[in-house]
Amino acid sequence: MHLANNKNIIDDKVHEECGIFGGYCQCGNIAPYIKCALLKLQHRGQESAGLCAGDKKQTLYKNPGLVSLALNDAEIKNISGNFGIGHVRYSTFGGDDKENIQPFKVFYMDEDVSLAHNGNIPQAHKIREKLKQQGEKFSGSSDSEIILKSLIFSLKKKPSEWSFDDVAQCLNSNFPHGAYCVILYTKERVMAFRDAFGYRPLMFARCKQGDFIASEDVGFFGLDIERVIEIAPGQGVEITCKGYEVKTFAKSEKISQCVFEQIYFASAASNIFSKSVYAARYELGKILAKCEDKDFSHDVAFPVPDSGLACAIGYCEALGVPFCHGLIRNVWMERSFIQPQQNKRNKNVRLKFIPVKSEIEGKKIVLIDDSLVRGTTSSEIVKMLKNAGAAEVHMRSVSPKIINNCLWGVDIPTKEELISYNKTDEQIAKQIGADSVKFLPLERLSDVFEGEMWCKKCFINTSADDFVNVRTPLGKEEIK
Repeated sequence: MHLANNKNIIDDKVHEECGIFGGYCQCGNIAPYIKCALLKLQHRGQESAGLCAGDKKQTLYKNPGLVSLALNDAEIKNISGNFGIGHVRYSTFGGDDKENIQPFKVFYMDEDVSLAHNGNIPQAHKIREKLKQQGEKFSGSSDSEIILKSLIFSLKKKPSEWSFDDVAQCLNSNFPHGAYCVILYTKERVMAFRDAFGYRPLMFARCKQGDFIASEDVGFFGLDIERVIEIAPGQGVEITCKGYEVKTFAKSEKISQCVFEQIYFASAASNIFSKSVYAARYELGKILAKCEDKDFSHDVAFPVPDSGLACAIGYCEALGVPFCHGLIRNVWMERSFIQPQQNKRNKNVRLKFIPVKSEIEGKKIVLIDDSLVRGTTSSEIVKMLKNAGAAEVHMRSVSPKIINNCLWGVDIPTKEELISYNKTDEQIAKQIGADSVKFLPLERLSDVFEGEMWCKKCFINTSADDFVNVRTPLGKEEIK
């Protein structure tokens, strides 16, 4: 795990990009529903998985590894209760120790309270040290545990007595610049909060089976959905056995939805930030095709599976060129980008893709991916394609060049790790072994992601201070 080098802000930050799910199940124990949802959110984190469920007493169950292995069906059957929360984790700070696996549960004033979190908190280390000086102890190094301990320290009453307004006020006071989606489970109640910048997505669904919250609406697939609500920036939802209530707790001077969620992180089947992920990637592919030189020709185009799939379809349809599956993805392998160690990424790429030689040999290929971050995946795949007999490999990215750190949850701790930082297209092509490289022009990104509500800072060489926006907590009289 790494900390970035900028001493102004980033040194005091920890980073996580994860998936959360939880709520109330009226038709029986919620634990199996949590596991099913986390399987659908597996793309958001593959280091570990956990859930906490129960009614008056909470049972915590979490392990390293993929959901299917970490959450054993035989164990889950023994976890009773209609309320619960779950989490899949991709860490970029705090390590993959079991102590950092979420949810976190604390026994306080004779009651259980648990929390799961997707996002990252500025000044996390300073807050941790302050709490330690006040006598708090920490089992791990995750910022999510800091949030839970901050609530306990600030509210100083039984978790069952914590109101939505109490928790909101604590989040506003302690984490005014945080990028978070927090789901909190107290006695017979689940509450969820999305920060006022709206960096990460948060969805709510009313179903015949109950009321649920998830990072993406794909987590609700398989349930009998009656209504889906996207929780807006600065909003949250409170769920009890009597129903749910969506509430506003903060307003923002600037909404900054992470555009990389749409380009890479989210499932193509999801609808987040009021936009279909599949449709957005398809449109990016079409726009990229229109940016090709008129004299450029090739035999076939295909994607880096899976996040490049919709992009490649749009690209091929716009140019009227053949589309094929030149790479078959091993579905049992993890996503290589969100592996926290570089050696794991390299190994995963080699095991993850299988070339289809009949579609590759002797051909001039356009390889379409959602983005080039470190270049790990691209260089390995280009080598793989040329070893399979490709005459030429031309790399295309539907993302603009990524040239800056992300302070809000993407594992890019230093600019020097970025393959596009201070390099020309020709230099990048040489580094990954491709015959050419082309990126979507930054100005064309607005063709799909219109307006000022998108965070695109990773494509712009700005200072760390430019990342901090202003958020204004609502007064108590304004809380709905």
